[in-house]
Amino acid sequence: MKVELKSPTYEEKEVLKNLLELYLYELSCYSEQIELNKFGLYGYRYLDHYWTDEDRQAFLIFSEDNLAGLALVRKFDYSGNDKDYRWLMSEFFVLRKYQNKGIGRLAAHQLFSRFPWIVAQMENNIPSRRFWEKVIYEYTSGEYKQSKLGNQPAQEFISEGNVTGNESRYII
Repeated sequence: MKVELKSPTYEEKEVLKNLLELYLYELSCYSEQIELNKFGLYGYRYLDHYWTDEDRQAFLIFSEDNLAGLALVRKFDYSGNDKDYRWLMSEFFVLRKYQNKGIGRLAAHQLFSRFPWIVAQMENNIPSRRFWEKVIYEYTSGEYKQSKLGNQPAQEFISEGNVTGNESRYII
């Protein structure tokens, strides 16, 4: 199965915006804070930042050349030291049609190999928690530690995707 991550061009911003609406719709059942605006849309306030802020990166996920989802990541000051940063998985979404086919797993593994990470799941989003725990277990061969990021469940592990030049702790 061919799964690719592609950085969207500015001209593809509308594609990302539309996918974010679908993602936020699915996520809304896990958070009372996610509400429609007066136009019947959720909106994503940080969308433009993915083209103006070098500390943010957007990816479209493709399966066999079909648009299958998105991943949004941003630089995160993990330790208070600019030299010891991680990338936060801000949003990760695979369309239902492509779920449970290994596409999200392959996309996540590609992302793991690019950056040091922090990713946390909403406490009550059980499907997301199960997905990340399974994907991380497979990626690390079970070599990870359960942890918390704030009050959110997280997993810590060391990845080959070290981009800082030092051994890195990754939290997913």
